[in-house]
Amino acid sequence: MNVRSFTRTGTALVAGAALCLAVSGAADAVTTTFIVSTTITRSCVVSDAGPPDLAPAYSPTIDAGTGDHTVLNTTCNGTTPTVTFTDAYNSGGTVFQMTSGTSALYYQISNGASCSGVASDSPVQEGVPQVMAPGIASFDICASVIAGGMNTNAPAGTYTDTVTYTLTP
Repeated sequence: MNVRSFTRTGTALVAGAALCLAVSGAADAVTTTFIVSTTITRSCVVSDAGPPDLAPAYSPTIDAGTGDHTVLNTTCNGTTPTVTFTDAYNSGGTVFQMTSGTSALYYQISNGASCSGVASDSPVQEGVPQVMAPGIASFDICASVIAGGMNTNAPAGTYTDTVTYTLTP
């Protein structure tokens, strides 16, 4: 009987030793790595609802006008953004066109806070990107009817134009 009892006890000891070896092997630490990354895309936003409508004044009898001024406020994430102005007239130059029925009134958009007219401001060429500062920036927009005989035959009426500006990051 002792032999049988010894055999059973011996089996239990061997099984217990194997279990201890298995548990001690599981305690080894495992080290690995993983990557954290993100992609930031270039972007810009107009900081307010956008520039309000402009209403430059012009008198064909004295061939003189007063420009109207506003500011385009933007925020861009570290890029050097551009703003481009276009209208349906699409001259490709610095002349934009307002219409009243079939009559036309020509004007310029310039980048200048003084808005004293295009002679002292920098006229914006239609369709050509204007460079702005990165981060929080503003672009002074002045609209002035062109004097100098170009509009002296303009009849009375309400002249309008829709200008599209495209802000590119």
